[in-house]
Amino acid sequence: MEKMIGAICGDILGSTYEFGSKDKEIYLMHDEDHFTDDSVLTFALAEWALEYGNVPLGNGEHKYLLAKKFYEFTEKYPDKAYGLMYVDWICKYEDTGKIPMPNNSYGNGAAMRVSPVAYVFDEIETVEKYARLQAEVTHCNSEGIRGACAIAAATKMALDGWDKNEIKDYISNKYYYDLSMTLEEIKVKGDHFRAICQETVPQALIAFFAGKDYCDVILKAISIGGDCDTVAAMAGGIAFAYYKEIPDEIVKHCLRCLDKELLGIYYKFKELYIDNKF
Repeated sequence: MEKMIGAICGDILGSTYEFGSKDKEIYLMHDEDHFTDDSVLTFALAEWALEYGNVPLGNGEHKYLLAKKFYEFTEKYPDKAYGLMYVDWICKYEDTGKIPMPNNSYGNGAAMRVSPVAYVFDEIETVEKYARLQAEVTHCNSEGIRGACAIAAATKMALDGWDKNEIKDYISNKYYYDLSMTLEEIKVKGDHFRAICQETVPQALIAFFAGKDYCDVILKAISIGGDCDTVAAMAGGIAFAYYKEIPDEIVKHCLRCLDKELLGIYYKFKELYIDNKF
């Protein structure tokens, strides 16, 4: 089994179904699959980790470097369906040449990109610290920050061998998400078409808890509908950390969707932070 950042595969596999998967039969791997903003910003965070993650800098310095990475990667990949508030943040950066204040956003942008942090730092408290720090670059709303911290914590716990009940209890008690709903109840509820943390973070967690393996988690995440590439990215990041494998054909398919620059970051991150965890 090849190793890959699970969030990247989740994003790519869910890309074809975004806002159009509910009540459809779901299949993994399509010729139309592609990476979206979820992957771009995950790679931006991964490159920050490769260059600065273990450098003893202050929080302000790390935020400055993270902001530069997010801007640089967005400039390189401008047509990847970024959220409107994030685009507003980027435009302010471009217009002024200065790092803007974060938006009052409870969108899932900081949660969808956060999974690399779980591989870089050894202690869950440090993972949560940097999950918050990278979120605060673009988000000042507590919901957007809470979502990023919860996904990072779940990914770290999965990586460290916690079982699903332990992960569920920790996230429920610390981050106050209601994880009691089933996937079918989420679908019936029908309010899952907004790309906000209050909805998509628990959806991703519930898909992970319900799945039997990586592919099953992704199928369940996509089946919810709505912002399913991001739900699959978040769930996929946790699922890979937990199951420690993704089928070779899935990884090869997803690698073919990446360009040379992103592949280079993937292989460097894999060598430094993933291979030694398995």
